[in-house]
Amino acid sequence: MSTTSTHKEEDKSEIKERSQEELLEEKIRNQQTIDIFIESDKNWC
Repeated sequence: MSTTSTHKEEDKSEIKERSQEELLEEKIRNQQTIDIFIESDKNWC
């Protein structure tokens, strides 16, 4: 039974790690989008 709870904890940890990675990737994509928009706006003027 203890191995089952250990596996569940590992799964939760993996999910948490994955979501942290996804959040970081999303932040990077958002920043790139903002940078592109700013650059585009500069060229428009």
